[in-house]
Amino acid sequence: MAVDPYVCLRSSLRVKGNILKIDDITIQLSRFRKIILVAVGKASVAMIRAATELLQHYPIRGIIVVSKGTKLEQLDNRIEYCFSGHPLPDRDGIEASQRVIELVSRMRADQLLICLISGGASAMLPAPADRISLEDKRKVTAELLRSKASINEINTIRRHLSKLKGGRLVTLCPAGMILSLIISDTPGNYLHDIASGLTAEDPTSYQDAVDILRCYNLWEKVPESVRSHLRKGTRGGIPDTPKLGDPMFRKVRNLVVADNRTACAAAQRSLESNGIPSTILTSSVQMEARDMGKLLGGIALERNVHGTRALRTGATIIGGETAVQVKGSGLGGRNQETVLSAVESIADLPGTVVAALATDGIDGNSKAAGAIADGASVERGKRKGLKIAEFLRRNDSYSYFARLKDTLVTGRTGTNVADIYLTLSAE
Repeated sequence: MAVDPYVCLRSSLRVKGNILKIDDITIQLSRFRKIILVAVGKASVAMIRAATELLQHYPIRGIIVVSKGTKLEQLDNRIEYCFSGHPLPDRDGIEASQRVIELVSRMRADQLLICLISGGASAMLPAPADRISLEDKRKVTAELLRSKASINEINTIRRHLSKLKGGRLVTLCPAGMILSLIISDTPGNYLHDIASGLTAEDPTSYQDAVDILRCYNLWEKVPESVRSHLRKGTRGGIPDTPKLGDPMFRKVRNLVVADNRTACAAAQRSLESNGIPSTILTSSVQMEARDMGKLLGGIALERNVHGTRALRTGATIIGGETAVQVKGSGLGGRNQETVLSAVESIADLPGTVVAALATDGIDGNSKAAGAIADGASVERGKRKGLKIAEFLRRNDSYSYFARLKDTLVTGRTGTNVADIYLTLSAE
């Protein structure tokens, strides 16, 4: 419930009379002839439901973009539904992007735009730049997702291949004011990274995008149309994304209403209510999944071997997002790979558990949200003839944990605030 989008928005947003209040933002709604709502991302259904309930007596119109497979529910009939592919962009996403562009570009100075943004929006609104085809956009996205690039690096490239991201939605929209309410799925809550910064200034450049592709040896692998576009951008042949201090953004207010820290704090409260002392180490981690597994194993080992008796019972919570360089063709994702990388470190440690899960309920190409392991997992796997190194080589972590019946399956949660990692020890 702590990161439930509906609850987060209803508890944060207040509408009384002609006044809308959220945090330190106060908006006189009577200034505006119409309110346009644009909701994009994994939490968009719940977010727009909360917004339309609060604004039901006002002249509103809107659009919601959701990933295919999202459970539909009856919404205000003034809201248009669009579907889109995720994580790879598709034709429906192109059409959804065009509908968003048409809607916001026709706004006027006496109208208010409210954007409801959550994780997944980068893929759901592809809007490739001119001369970059959908197929080419899919190819570069697939290469990035298979690389070790962090989400921040991936989004830097997305911003520079888009008509909407990197603040370009703002430059398209003549509305008198833009309010973005955001559920963050990126470590650090950098506004230019959440949904690739639809309504935020961008501190990165075309050259940064080129450097990232070269860093991960992707420059020669991406389509020529992408390389040509980025080269032209570095030479000044294409305007860069809006930068900090751009006067266009004086009319924009961006506010994060929930993030990974919110989820970590809820996990801590739950553990402590059950008598387990808990510490949040960080909610902004960015590292490779296998390194995260080693870190979790090291924390568990330290607690068991060097901790005092009193300290041997407790949990460490880490939030953020890891990356996996996919080389195999197995089933799994960064969270299951994290746990699989930790199991040997905790082998035979009594009362020790390591877990990792995606808050959106989807880990990579599997049906699980993550996995859980304990000190007996290695031995249980050996009895079934499972070799950890082989499953890691194939990026097949889901198959390993499915054989042990240790996958964490939640189904789609309707929200996304990145991932949660946990190591727990008890006497």
